[in-house]
Amino acid sequence: MKQIEIVILTIFIALQANTQNYIPGQVYYGNDSLIEYRCGNLPIILSSPHGGYDTPGSLPDRNCIRCATGRDSYTQELTRQVEASIFYKTGCRPHVIINKLHRIKLDANREIIEATDSNLVTEPYWHDYMNFIDTASNIVSRTHTKGLFFDIHGHAHTIQRLEIGLLLNGTNLRLNDSALNSSPYNTKTSILSSRFNNLNSYSHAEMVRGEYSFGSMIQRKGYPAVPSDSIPAPLVGEPYFGGGYNTVRFGSRNGGTIDAIQIESHQGVRFTSSARIEYADSLANVILEYMEKHYFANFSQNYCGITSIEKNKIENWKVYPNPTNDILMISGITKKTQYSLFNINGQLIVSGNIEQNEKIDMSDFPSGLYIIKLKSESNSVSLRIIKE
Repeated sequence: MKQIEIVILTIFIALQANTQNYIPGQVYYGNDSLIEYRCGNLPIILSSPHGGYDTPGSLPDRNCIRCATGRDSYTQELTRQVEASIFYKTGCRPHVIINKLHRIKLDANREIIEATDSNLVTEPYWHDYMNFIDTASNIVSRTHTKGLFFDIHGHAHTIQRLEIGLLLNGTNLRLNDSALNSSPYNTKTSILSSRFNNLNSYSHAEMVRGEYSFGSMIQRKGYPAVPSDSIPAPLVGEPYFGGGYNTVRFGSRNGGTIDAIQIESHQGVRFTSSARIEYADSLANVILEYMEKHYFANFSQNYCGITSIEKNKIENWKVYPNPTNDILMISGITKKTQYSLFNINGQLIVSGNIEQNEKIDMSDFPSGLYIIKLKSESNSVSLRIIKE
């Protein structure tokens, strides 16, 4: 493929990414289905750049000097398990981007030259990956104003602990809190947005390794992590990954309201199915707790940006029983009101107008999470409904 053709293709893909109507829960693919994106409705983005298996013969191997080509074993599976755990706990979906290409073909955590080893035929896949993350970031910014991007990796270091990358190296982390709270270190971080605007006004050092830092929160689940309140920094000579290209590009260091954290998981939590499931469940819990602690008050009551009728009691509207297994009742209507019932993928199931009360027969609907929206001339509200 000639370079001019690749440029045109890249522009076309970028335009598609900006204009396509993405639906939460729906999976989208890049060229040859080698880059996968599942659209979400949470302010959480999960990225798996190094867990791919595919080695198509049509793409040349990367042979550049000092280029890493080893796969981060089971990190694709880990990412999918975290996604599944979050969905199970919330009924809402994170955005998930998966590179299905083996790292010998594409390194999706490097700038384009090193990522592709300057192979022009590989460049469209790199653009697919980056464009999908850009798309997810744009959706999060539009729907929630801020959010958090996680780049999920695996390391083979002998010390069996998690390495939490915030674009600070070991030398930076060995500084005292006063220095870490000062320039230039407090402006290097990939969580710059929350450093200035977290719910409890924690300092930079507290966000990096305080009691409610990400490392400390996951460590309390039984997984040693650095940096954290008990392991504030790697010792001199100890290996540590502090974040890579994606953490720089998609974090808030250079602006914006999407923070980024690189998670390097040790082999002990990745290499068996049982360990991955247990670890992914803990990781999902910490991600949700971290979002509520630092980003969104009452996040656990409002995961998808949906308002609870019971909480606000707007116009005395009532929707019950919830959960339901057959008939859903809507009462308390005193003026003309529209209702719309959607499934979790945002597809409209049924709609209509209510003059007084309404019954919706859900007995034939599949079990799962639904969203009902009620709208009058003066008010609008939505509610999560569980069909058992």
